[in-house]
Amino acid sequence: MFSSYLTTSLRAFSKHKQHFALNVLGLSIGLAAAIMVTLFAVYELSFDRTQPNAERVYRVHTDYRSWGLQLVGTAGSDAPEMMKEQSQVEDVLLLASADGLEFYNAALALTVKVADRQVQLPHFYAVSGNLLDFVNLNVLSGSVQDAISLPDQLALSQSTAISLFGHTNIVGEQLNHDSGSYTVAAVFEDLPENTHFYFHTLTAVPKHAEPDVHGYVYMRLTPNADATAVETELNRTFNDRQQGRRKTLTLHMVPMLDVYFNSRGPFEMKQGGSEQVMWVSVALAVILLLVASTNFINLNIAAAARRAKEVGVRKALGASRLQLVQQFLTEALLVVSISGLIALALIEITLPWVNQMLGRNLSLDFSIWFLVSVVGVIILVGVLSGLYPALFISSFSAKRVLSGDLQRGQTAIWVRKLTLYLQSVLSIALIIAAVTIYKQMALVNDLEVGYGKTDRLLVKSLPSELLFKADNNRLFDSIRALPGVSQVTISNTNLTVDMNGELFLTWPNGEQIEGTQPTVSTGYHAVETLGLTLLAGRDFVPQYGADWAHTDDQDVRRYAILITESLMKLAGYDDPNDIIGKQATAHRGRTQVTIVGVVADVKLGSAKQQKLPLSFRLGVNSLPSADIVVKLDKSASPEQVSRQLQAMVVEQLKLHEVSITRIEDEYQRAHISEHRVQQLVLFFSSLAVFLTCLGVLGLASFSALRRQKEVAVRKVLGASRYSIVNLLAREYLVLIAAAVLLAFPASYWFLDGWLSHFNERISQVVWVYVFSAMFVALSTWITVALLAFRAASVRPSLILRYE
Repeated sequence: MFSSYLTTSLRAFSKHKQHFALNVLGLSIGLAAAIMVTLFAVYELSFDRTQPNAERVYRVHTDYRSWGLQLVGTAGSDAPEMMKEQSQVEDVLLLASADGLEFYNAALALTVKVADRQVQLPHFYAVSGNLLDFVNLNVLSGSVQDAISLPDQLALSQSTAISLFGHTNIVGEQLNHDSGSYTVAAVFEDLPENTHFYFHTLTAVPKHAEPDVHGYVYMRLTPNADATAVETELNRTFNDRQQGRRKTLTLHMVPMLDVYFNSRGPFEMKQGGSEQVMWVSVALAVILLLVASTNFINLNIAAAARRAKEVGVRKALGASRLQLVQQFLTEALLVVSISGLIALALIEITLPWVNQMLGRNLSLDFSIWFLVSVVGVIILVGVLSGLYPALFISSFSAKRVLSGDLQRGQTAIWVRKLTLYLQSVLSIALIIAAVTIYKQMALVNDLEVGYGKTDRLLVKSLPSELLFKADNNRLFDSIRALPGVSQVTISNTNLTVDMNGELFLTWPNGEQIEGTQPTVSTGYHAVETLGLTLLAGRDFVPQYGADWAHTDDQDVRRYAILITESLMKLAGYDDPNDIIGKQATAHRGRTQVTIVGVVADVKLGSAKQQKLPLSFRLGVNSLPSADIVVKLDKSASPEQVSRQLQAMVVEQLKLHEVSITRIEDEYQRAHISEHRVQQLVLFFSSLAVFLTCLGVLGLASFSALRRQKEVAVRKVLGASRYSIVNLLAREYLVLIAAAVLLAFPASYWFLDGWLSHFNERISQVVWVYVFSAMFVALSTWITVALLAFRAASVRPSLILRYE
């Protein structure tokens, strides 16, 4: 029986090649999108699933939004440690970045000597001794437990061991530094990609560290614990220990399984994913598959007339309706199966491009689970999209069909119109979204942030003690001498990310400002190199050597600062010239600063963050690492300068390697989630419009065939080709006009919510909505016109000769 159905199906495909090709093309695209996005979603949701008791572990985040900042994935460890007394808290893990421990009386050497080079230990963290209860590590040699329990011991990742020693058999090896040495106690396998943890060097938290070390704090709760109650008690404990404006801060417990989607801010081990991007991808893929499936339903219903006599003859010869349903379902499943194979080929071809767009490393894994899932999707799509056409076609009466009396019925017409209407709504909405998101991201890219984004290189994360030296002229003079380099300075803050410190001043008029006041430690020529706009005063220049941070005979710390216009106004000054040369104090008079310049406001971080009053201070070495900022000539090649710059910095600072990037790339990275949404919406909207036109093409071809006699009569009566085209296109254009009534308000509501996350945003304009509707209408009209002109070109005598 099945072989008979299969033979009949193949004959039908051969006879109706255009119909078969349109179905396969549409379903292939829809299935490829669905499978591709499923791979992406499964990967995103797999993060940290294999960690011990992951469902009971929470990471403590600090909410700085009351300070005009954002939610940060780090917290002080004292309040969570006190929570261990709670019956619902089993254990607490601290994972602290080694470069911040000096603030807690527990400084660790960050650089070691390998041969004659200084090597900065990569992704170096101090951890409490219970790490292995929270994180799965595959230990290759030695004992990680010893490394995180005993002083001056290290556990290195496999890649770090190979980078430093050339092999992994290194347990017991010594790594010397200026104040002693470390002993390698263990080597562990590099962490998998699907975890938010990212470390390559581990050691124990020093015993003499202060109790409130700031870092990544994890709490494991008891089974059936009430996480909400624990968080409430945690905040009460935290708040009792705070003073002043720190009492406005709150702590949030984020489940470990959700940390990946909540780790896109500053100070993360690595940047996490975007739940928004994932769900937008899933929604768009489902939409695309639905559009392809409705096309399949429409085309099969529209093609019913071509199969009507076949059904009539089969019924006359004794075929039951069930057998006919089975026959047409077999055809549907065969079409979907062929489409599935083509979809897998499309995925394999386009995966490199998709990986580049999403920043992932997805691949087709032909495992049993994957193959069963694909077969299940094919069967589901085949049955759901093929059942209604099968029931509809098999319902034809043999007597009426064979006598030439075929009435399609209102149900089939309304099903076809409803599905076309929904396709038009989705197409219009997606185009509106694509254009609006593009305009918003163009605004973000061109946003005046107060510093230069183009023609600037960033040499990242260098030991700050090598850079913040008042007499460190040799290195910077050498960099300035490179062809294509205009100027150079240093900075301890990546302006595209977020603040790294604050400076609270008492101003000359006695004013003391409340609220967040970020500060950036920098070097000479900061205004010129960073691209700041000077409103009054001057830049930091070597001719004023006393500007550089130093301590005088009275043990007072002195240095020069630049302030932004908003900070100047908060301090009570309206004219920038009134504050130039004035002195302000900090730290109860132990620090005295001289204001030498006022610059235009600077926006730290992404476009979603507020502009904050900011200061730049000269020569203050406040953090373990800093960056070199290089301004290029307009005609310079960034790639060529980067190569020369890397060789020079490695040589002069005796480093193993350095990382160089462009500031404009760093700025783009701060908005990577929004850029991915833009690319996804543009890609899927293009496919949706294409599939909608594909469906219209198929339906219009059947409409032209059904109405060929009407067209012939109209031509005889003098109708032009243009009027015939409009006649055939009218029903589709009416549906698009009706689709506007749903697409416009739905799009406005969705996009207004998305735009509300930006401090600087565009206004939604009418022309974008009109353009989107007109584009879909024009695409539909052109699609119909291609067929209508051909139908209108046939001589009426060939159509009407038997009438």
